[in-house]
Amino acid sequence: MTAEPTATASDIVATTPNAASATALACTSGLGGYLAGTEAAPRTFQFEKLTFDTAKSTLRPDDAQEVGTIATVLNQYGNTHIRIAGYADARGPAAVNTALGKARADAVKAGLVARGIDAARIETVSGGESDPVDTNATASGQAENRRTELVVTSR
Repeated sequence: MTAEPTATASDIVATTPNAASATALACTSGLGGYLAGTEAAPRTFQFEKLTFDTAKSTLRPDDAQEVGTIATVLNQYGNTHIRIAGYADARGPAAVNTALGKARADAVKAGLVARGIDAARIETVSGGESDPVDTNATASGQAENRRTELVVTSR
């Protein structure tokens, strides 16, 4: 899916705490432990394997396992509400990247809903290109910036 330039910079509502250091974020494999514990919300988790192809918002077959694992955890904790934030690398116009970030978040939401998670428990937002976790000067850095994050907003 190619995003249409319908969003503006003011549509960006997601930011990653300590974005310059991606290791500051917990990975989604820790989601179950967090939900079983007592630490307060909100808490941000970075998907471990889920990234997107350039200018695409389609979940790849390789992403199915991680989305399925998250759905299993969320099914165990039925009161948990989350926000999915989608991001883009800095290539292309900012408005397109904002729309693309939202489309990526929506794709993850659709994957979770398809696995039995109530859509009302999932909010989606875009971080666009404004909050990179790596350099946009290299292909590997751009791939890291085409990410999606999960924020537990309540539990």
